[in-house]
Amino acid sequence: MGLALALALAGALVAGGDARLLAAPSEPPGQRITLTVADHAPVTLYYEDQGEGAPILLLHGLGESTFTWHEIAPRLAERHRVIALDLKGFGRSDKPADEAYGAEDQAALVAAFLIAQDLDAVTLVGHSFGGTVALRTALADGIRGTTRIRRIAVIGAPALPRSAARRFDLVKMPGLPDVIASTLSPELLARILLSEAMGGATDLSEEMIEGYAAPYRDPEALQAFLATARAIVKEEGAKAIANRYRALRLPVLVVWCRKDPIVPLRAGRRLAAALPSARLEILEGCHHLPQHERPDAVLGELGKFLAR
Repeated sequence: MGLALALALAGALVAGGDARLLAAPSEPPGQRITLTVADHAPVTLYYEDQGEGAPILLLHGLGESTFTWHEIAPRLAERHRVIALDLKGFGRSDKPADEAYGAEDQAALVAAFLIAQDLDAVTLVGHSFGGTVALRTALADGIRGTTRIRRIAVIGAPALPRSAARRFDLVKMPGLPDVIASTLSPELLARILLSEAMGGATDLSEEMIEGYAAPYRDPEALQAFLATARAIVKEEGAKAIANRYRALRLPVLVVWCRKDPIVPLRAGRRLAAALPSARLEILEGCHHLPQHERPDAVLGELGKFLAR
């Protein structure tokens, strides 16, 4: 069981996953949009849109979905238009078996979404892998050099290669993580991932367990999850990517939990140093899921950032 647990955690990688597939009555009504980028087949993405005002686009992390923002989005929507997007392969979005699940692949789709929705002066907020996607979107064709993105906030993002804890390199072992992860029940896998991402927490609500377990009942979701995890740990060229980030002159808020076990704080310091207009804010009393562990603190930092 020790090896199985380690490999399940390796599959978890950067975000500890959640993607509730059945909408709760309190959730805003969802919408879908079909996008085509590069030489790939069209992909239909799911998103939720609520509130009015200056637009905010929320991008979840690896294995997550719009569910990850359920404590954050409604409160942001009191003063802003808030759009939460399910990235390709997660939540209610399409999950094609095309292996195009890297940060650049997702950024191209997010860029296409911004253009298709004719959004301007958007604040991108990304958790974990979603933070990486947010930064790459600002550099994407059709977005770079335009006014479509006004500012970016990233939370615990592995936005430079080799940012995640080294133990997660196990996910690169061909086939084995797939086999191990598929032998665990969705509920057990969800508990493992949540516990890892929240510093060993055991007092998890049934709502949280269900929200995190749901995607693992879909074989296509598991394969998309693992394909994304492999893309993250295999990415190379940290120096070249840091140089690309130095071209970003828009304001960036970098939020990190001091005790993040998935993407350690040292990665946050590296990232903030690579961004010309970044400010690093360190949160106490949380790990890799501050939107669940300390939502008020996250909202406080976002509120100050949005008021600038």
